[in-house]
Parts: sequence; C-alpha cells; structure tokens
Amino acid sequence: MRKIKFRMWDKEKHCFYLSSNPYPKNYSDEKRFTVMEFTGLKDKNGIEIFEGDIIGINREKNSIKQPVKFGRYSFQKFIGECGEISDNIELYGFYVENEYLYIQMINEKTVVLGNIFQLTEQAK
Repeated sequence: MRKIKFRMWDKEKHCFYLSSNPYPKNYSDEKRFTVMEFTGLKDKNGIEIFEGDIIGINREKNSIKQPVKFGRYSFQKFIGECGEISDNIELYGFYVENEYLYIQMINEKTVVLGNIFQLTEQAK
C-alpha cells in the first residue's frame, strides 16, 4: 500500500512543502498553493514521483519527457494485423500521456528530470 503524502508548490516563495495533509491549517490561502499527490512510485534512482514531476527514460535531449498527471485517462488495445482497436479502457489515477513511458514509470525505469513549476520558473 502506498504512503499518502502531498507536495505543495508555494507560488509566492517558489518552493515546495511536504505534508501528509493536502489542506494544512497554516496554508489558508488556497490560491497561493498548488497541491500534488505522491504516486507511490519511485524512479530508478529511488526518488519519489509526485504529480507534476517531469519524467523520462534517461537524461538525453531526445528522450521522451512527460509530466505526471492525475485524472481520467484511457488506453486503447490494438489487435490484428491492421491494428484494429478492440477496447478503449478508461481508468482514473496517475498517468503520463505516452503509454511506453507510463509502463516504464510503473516498472521504476524512469528518472525524475524536474517538475512543471521549477522548469517554468527557469524558462522565465
């Protein structure tokens, strides 16, 4: 069973806080913080993967890189020589929009490259 914990991005101080409660009493200004949940997974270096983290197979420039998201997603099963779609499975939880990268994340073969907040800050 995964440990429930959260990481909160402080938009004013540009830093993270860790908590076991997504709505601590001392964080009353909801617009100031963005809350992200721990996926229960770690990357191949043992780093915990949270919603909002950017993961990849390796650190090369041409490697697939995707943010970890939380919500409803679907996978399609392809069968036959022509690639007919047999089923569209809808799930709810943590995912990345690339099926191969998603499988590698579950198998703990990805690396955390950063997160959506700090990469945005570096681009400014």
